[in-house]
Amino acid sequence: MRRIGFCLMLLLAAALPIQAARPSLEVSLNPEKLGIDDVARLSLRIVNAGGGSPQTSLGQLSNFEVVQGPSRESQFSLINGRATSALKLTWILKPIATGKAAVGPITVKVSGETLSAGAVVANIVPGSLASSHRSRRINPFGVNDPFEEFFGRSRSPQRSLKVALRQILSIEKAVEGQSLIATVVLDSNGGSINGFEWVDPPEYPGFWVQRIKQPDQVQPKTVEIDGEAFYRFVLARSVLIPLKAGQLEIPAVSAKIGFRSMSFFSPSSVVERSTGLRHFRVAARPTPPRGFAGGVGQLKYKISLKPQHLKLGESASIEIAVSGRGNLPLIQAPAVWPECQSCKIYPPEEESSVKVDDSGIHGSRKWRATILPREVGAIELPAIPVAIFDPSSGTYTQQRLGPLHLEVEGAEPTPTPTPQAAAPASASERPSAPMAGNQEAGSRNLPTWVLMAGALLLGLLGGGGVAWWLTRSSAGKLPPRHRGQSPAERARQLQAALEAWWLELPESRKGEAAEAEMTDVRKALEAIRFAPGRADHTDTIADLEKRLKRLLR
Repeated sequence: MRRIGFCLMLLLAAALPIQAARPSLEVSLNPEKLGIDDVARLSLRIVNAGGGSPQTSLGQLSNFEVVQGPSRESQFSLINGRATSALKLTWILKPIATGKAAVGPITVKVSGETLSAGAVVANIVPGSLASSHRSRRINPFGVNDPFEEFFGRSRSPQRSLKVALRQILSIEKAVEGQSLIATVVLDSNGGSINGFEWVDPPEYPGFWVQRIKQPDQVQPKTVEIDGEAFYRFVLARSVLIPLKAGQLEIPAVSAKIGFRSMSFFSPSSVVERSTGLRHFRVAARPTPPRGFAGGVGQLKYKISLKPQHLKLGESASIEIAVSGRGNLPLIQAPAVWPECQSCKIYPPEEESSVKVDDSGIHGSRKWRATILPREVGAIELPAIPVAIFDPSSGTYTQQRLGPLHLEVEGAEPTPTPTPQAAAPASASERPSAPMAGNQEAGSRNLPTWVLMAGALLLGLLGGGGVAWWLTRSSAGKLPPRHRGQSPAERARQLQAALEAWWLELPESRKGEAAEAEMTDVRKALEAIRFAPGRADHTDTIADLEKRLKRLLR
């Protein structure tokens, strides 16, 4: 029966309309006298707030700062058949200094109306006025608190909260160019961190700096400091590379930390901590040997040539790569490259695959240069020296890359089409024999030797003209364009055809004008092939094709 009566009362309450009275505002500050180490709760109770979300303004905060809030609590009551609703908003305030503190005037806009309340005042005294019995809270879980058992916290109210901000370096001293990791951590012997704000974020003047991405959720780990257990939160990690030798200063890092001291249900507090100024010693490297490009760490060089066999007019690539762990972002292009008197070597292009994570800097960097031989035969590129500084031994590790061997063959000659002999005419196509009368008349007009000489001359002129026309038509043809072919690929194809044509051209036709035009077209094609900007050269290739056709003819 009791359950039935309780359910009927709930149904009745749901059916009754909420009192359509005007909204009202109630303000309270508890306690009104507190210590500098305590916190206060500011509560706004808005009666008959309706369904809308109120807009609140706390006005001016004097000697107070907000450390948490607002929290929301909905209330409902049924008195004498009248239903009333209320919304309670609560802020946690922290005093700044001893003396008077105030909040307000306070205004709230709700349901189209503006509610206001005067300022509330509190008195701040030194120390803490929280009584000892407040620390002996009611445990809703019974005798043992599962949160305390999970985090291993002491139930003793005399235990003090310790919070420290530290900056940890992976090594105590370094050599110029040697990489290290700097970590900023927060150590706490208890409490739950619920707020963090940098005051002076990490700065590293005199270093090359790369921040390591932090996870979205920072999980603490347990460490032991002077025999006491602490929870350690990693706040920031950076990879550093000193850019100069000498004593470098690492500025202090400071932050504001908000936490719940000692237990899950205690009020929040805010403290400010700093790491202090640090000095870091950087030693100078010894005088580097030939081939040193700035590499410091556990690194190694490699060299390769592809392809090793090609035809005149084609190009190859020399690739020098350095890989491993070290200061990869600061390594310059190789100081020494293989030499070739009968080749043209273009400036190298760079390709990097470098990662920066919790283990430091690792990966590889590559430099690729294009080599264009000018002669046929075997070409040997001499070995080159390279060097890496190893911080663990304090010495340079030297290598020799090469030598490299390249075989260049002559370009295949372009076949010249030969005219086909005309097929003999059939009997039906042969002209009918002239009439005897006409033949006799022609013989009487011209001598026989004149007719034979004329026929021979006409045959020579006709055959030479046909051969010249066929040769001219074939010489003017360029290699066919492939579908989807890039301007750089087309330029390489055209240059190969130009080089082959020039090698086969008789010396009698290689005049200064033809050589100048050939050289100009070749340079233009090379500019498209090896253009560093990778611009669109479609129109330029079309113009060069026209110039090349005229030159080949």
